[in-house]
Order: sequence, then C-alpha cells, then structure tokens
Amino acid sequence: MLALAALAALLAGAAGFGLGWGLHKPVLSARAYAQNRLIAVQVHLDEAPPDYVFLAGDSQAELQPPAQRPCGLELVNGGVSGSSAAVYADLVETLSFRGRPRAVMLTIGTNDLMRKNSPLDPKAAAQFEAAATRIVRRLMQVTDTLVVTALPPVGRDLERVLEPGAVGAYSERLRALCERLGCRFADPFAALRDGGSGLATPGALRDGLHLAAYRPALLALAPALCRTAPH
Repeated sequence: MLALAALAALLAGAAGFGLGWGLHKPVLSARAYAQNRLIAVQVHLDEAPPDYVFLAGDSQAELQPPAQRPCGLELVNGGVSGSSAAVYADLVETLSFRGRPRAVMLTIGTNDLMRKNSPLDPKAAAQFEAAATRIVRRLMQVTDTLVVTALPPVGRDLERVLEPGAVGAYSERLRALCERLGCRFADPFAALRDGGSGLATPGALRDGLHLAAYRPALLALAPALCRTAPH
C-alpha cells in the first residue's frame, strides 16, 4: 500500500512538474519523471489503433486534453513535462512504435529558455538545434507527417528566469530545420503573442508558462496535421 501511495503521489505531482509549476520548488528531475511517464506512453502506444495522432515534446504537449480527436483519430500523448530538447531526444529513442501514426506533432524548446543557460549564446542555440534535429529525424522515421510547432510565448512575470528573446530565435531555427529535412512548421500560438517580443498577451497563460487553454492550439494545427502527406 505504501508503494502504491508513493507512486500515486509521484504521478500526481508530475502533472504539474516542469519549468513553471516546478520552477521555484523542483521536486523531480526531468529524467526521473520521464522514467515513470514513459511507461504510460509506451502502454498507450502498444494498444493504439492502426491509425492515430502522436503528440511529442514537453509539458506544452503533455497538457493537451486526452479526449481530443485530431483528424478524427485517437490521440496518443507522448509529451514529457520538464524535457529540454536534449532530454527528449534521448527519451524518444526509447519508444517503440508498433504502428505508424497518421501524424505527429512536436512542441519542444520551452525548457531550453532558462537564462542561466544563456540560450541566446551561439553555442547554446546550436546545441538546441542539434538536439531538435535528432528528435525530428527519429519522428520522421515513424510517420509521413511531422508537424513541428513554434515555441509558445512566455509571461512577463518569468522574464527574470526565462529569455523571451530566444522564443523567436529558436522558433526560426525549427522552421529552418523543417525546410531542410521536410517536416511541416506551424505556429498555433500566434494569437497569444505580444508582437515579436517572445512575451504573451495578457490572459494567454495560466502561470506565466503554460497556456490558459490548450484545445485551441491543437485545433489550429488541424490543417497541417490532417493534410495528406505529399508523395
């Protein structure tokens, strides 16, 4: 019973884990949380129907409500809260896809914006791009339609911790990556942006980091996710 209680507490806390809810009092490391989260992801992948949509990335993917049916298909959520691009690049390699998802959405990069890591430094930006490239190449092996999103904006109350200037810079790197490798790039967060500042409009976020509403973002991706892949 104690073991079950501990696991329940772990999973309950993990729902809010990551850069944001776990920003000031981190309880778990991203990799420690991922060890438990990936069990659930793999179970869902193993039992997924022949045709489904897979969500990949950090908490911006994991927090998407599971009852949605993009393209009229079951949603398998492979988001792992707290993951940087480098962490998720390692994680996605461990997943086994028995069936090919009709489409995959990737949202990654928010946890790479920490000011302490100097995200606008050319070396840090290049490391982000290299990790994102690993993720994209892996996901393109399992689907014909990969949609990579821009980074969502961040709240003004987190400017001391996060670098809003890197939101646009990293999004452009992802756009160029898709142009080079053949994935699709989309920005479902455009309506939440305060110009090109990397900051969010008032009321767009619930905690300075996570969206106030996730369903509109996935709905905005429908044209890219559900369009038949080019031959």
